[in-house]
Amino acid sequence: MDNRRKGRKIVSLVLVILIILTTNIVTFFFARYYPVLTGKSIIVDADDTVTAENINKLIYLKEQLKENYLWGFEEQDLWDSALKGLMAGTGDPYSSYMTKEEFDAYKESVSGSYVGIGIQVMNNAEGNVQITKVFANSPAEKAGIQIDDIITSADDTSLLNTTVDYAVTLIKGEEGTTVKIGIRRGTEELTLTVGRAVIEQVNVSSEMLENNIGYIHVYEFIDGTYERFDAAVKDLTAKGMKGLILDLRQNPGGNVSDALQIADELLPEGDIIYTLDNKNDKQVEKSDADSISVPVICMVDGYSASASEIVAASLQDNKAAIIVGTKSYGKGIMQTLIPMTDGSMYKYTFREYYVPSGTKIHGVGITPDYVVEKGEQYDKTLIENIPHESDLQLIKAIEVMKLKIQ
Repeated sequence: MDNRRKGRKIVSLVLVILIILTTNIVTFFFARYYPVLTGKSIIVDADDTVTAENINKLIYLKEQLKENYLWGFEEQDLWDSALKGLMAGTGDPYSSYMTKEEFDAYKESVSGSYVGIGIQVMNNAEGNVQITKVFANSPAEKAGIQIDDIITSADDTSLLNTTVDYAVTLIKGEEGTTVKIGIRRGTEELTLTVGRAVIEQVNVSSEMLENNIGYIHVYEFIDGTYERFDAAVKDLTAKGMKGLILDLRQNPGGNVSDALQIADELLPEGDIIYTLDNKNDKQVEKSDADSISVPVICMVDGYSASASEIVAASLQDNKAAIIVGTKSYGKGIMQTLIPMTDGSMYKYTFREYYVPSGTKIHGVGITPDYVVEKGEQYDKTLIENIPHESDLQLIKAIEVMKLKIQ
């Protein structure tokens, strides 16, 4: 009997200990992680002295400014700047923090229409905002802005060594208003006043060229690009297309998902591309067996970047297309966008692209099978504004295609 009572006491004691441990674990989780998940707190590990010291320093500086700074300021502006600075500390122009207003403007820019001045931009090798395209009949074109111009300021706010995302939020605004744009063109410094208007992005155009050669120009990968591309392919096929020229010149990239869908439609079954993260985790994007049944030529130039390079590089590596033009830009990295509870967002580079054979794109670019210059007179001209009969790169693409469809 005593042994049985003793055994029950031990079991009871074990149960009590388990209950206490379970309660402590649950309490620890909710105390530590629930506030973060709901956006109401932060975590600083006890042994993370660097983070703790710098958070304390930020709070100290903020309090000093509140008490002693000569002019007024919005406290949230301080924290927004601190968060932007944290991302800028990576040294990566493609990693950034956006406020809610900036994130809203970003989402608008990939939706197909927006209020702005009518330009496409990217961060160049020096980290400055470089114009890669000026839309026809846009306020920017009318004001005299040109391809390759460096944007140095917007309404007297410096944009040197800033992200594209930040620059875009200052350049956009309400329809009918103006923005003063600082421009660096070679050694020349200019200031241009530019109106803002609704910009409709026509990002896919198509036509049938001589010898039943289909031509599709994809300007940028925004929402719905794949659907418009697929519709163009079906239309050209119905008209008797014997070969397809895909023009990705001056295409700065955009939605990777649309680019992968286009690559899938042009490739036979196999690997499109793969990515690696900082732990060498490999993720492979694959195409199915359904693919276009005509020869393909893809055109690129020094402004073809990111998503457009994924398409061109995968086609070239799989020997599914001939590449014509000049060497592409060389941006082969992926950013992840993380929306936050207050409507802000941060993004950072977390994977790098490689073609199936193992060659990287980033910092390397794509060398065409046929290297052909546009011609000096068209260096600053929109592709769609170059007459076909004067477009040396397109002429070469047609010449090569004619040999393939004989």
